[in-house]
Amino acid sequence: MLKLLEDPLRKRPDLESLRKVRVALEENGVMFLAATDYLGEGVRFATPSEERRTTDFFRCGRAMLDLSIDEMASISKVGRITIGRIERDKLSRPPEGSIKKLREVLFERGVTILPEEADVGGGVRFRTPGFSSSR
Repeated sequence: MLKLLEDPLRKRPDLESLRKVRVALEENGVMFLAATDYLGEGVRFATPSEERRTTDFFRCGRAMLDLSIDEMASISKVGRITIGRIERDKLSRPPEGSIKKLREVLFERGVTILPEEADVGGGVRFRTPGFSSSR
């Protein structure tokens, strides 16, 4: 069902399907962040985790901007294989320069990564309200 909901060629999903997806995500610890006067919408985990890293949210940020891994590689000048390995936590020592470039691309395009805090987990959020992911 999710793959169909995310298909850009599919008609707009009905509200009941979207509600079911939201409820399922919330039941699994995801919080939806409403836009404010100063910040855009976003998502984050309801509880912190020692297992999650900031790089776990790069793929989420890329998805918010509707960027493919190839587009991110082209924009950031970081290889697509390196991006994939960073996003899947497959590197024992991720290259800091590449991580910095990926974070900069997300930030420049309007997405910020929310760090883990004492009482809530990390996530991603649009930096401004009313943001559109147009490229």
